[in-house]
Amino acid sequence: MMRASALRRRQRGTSALETAMCLPVLILVIGMAADTAWLGLTRHQIDHAVRLASRYGITGQAESVPSGSAMVPLCPGTATAASPRIDRIRAIIAADTSRLFRPSSLCLGLASYAGYQGVGRPEPIADINGNGRHDAGEAFTDINGNGRWDPDQAVAGAGGGDQVAIYTLRFTAHPLVGVTPGMPANIPIEGRVVVRNEPF
Repeated sequence: MMRASALRRRQRGTSALETAMCLPVLILVIGMAADTAWLGLTRHQIDHAVRLASRYGITGQAESVPSGSAMVPLCPGTATAASPRIDRIRAIIAADTSRLFRPSSLCLGLASYAGYQGVGRPEPIADINGNGRHDAGEAFTDINGNGRWDPDQAVAGAGGGDQVAIYTLRFTAHPLVGVTPGMPANIPIEGRVVVRNEPF
């Protein structure tokens, strides 16, 4: 009789010890899964919103945005004149992402090119000294019309008919649980779409 009760106590102690050893590992695995799922959902939502906005932008339509509508801000360096078309693009992104993010936590970059051959390329230069880069005094072709040489010939904005436009949506995500080893506190996420506008 004494042996049976001692055996039961020993088994309960063993179960408690096994639980105490396994529980932290289980909590870590669940936390890591939650962080990974949250970042996957965030990336999906950013990609979806920028694709949705580009589908509207390629049409050249310029519908007015109702007053009081939320709009995502433009990223620094995307100095472009306000227009109903760009405002609608910004409002589409805000509406699509508002279930997960505050629109003010996102930023939208818009750049356009005459064609695909110019994407990400510098403005052409007359490289007199042959060093492969633009130096003061060297002539250049001012493709984007801003009066200075640029390492990227993009023009800020969603572009005109038959032009190539790049939509870039940026967000800084934070882990949901924050227990994943090596995962930084701030994770930059960027969704990018390159499209050719319809003729309009």
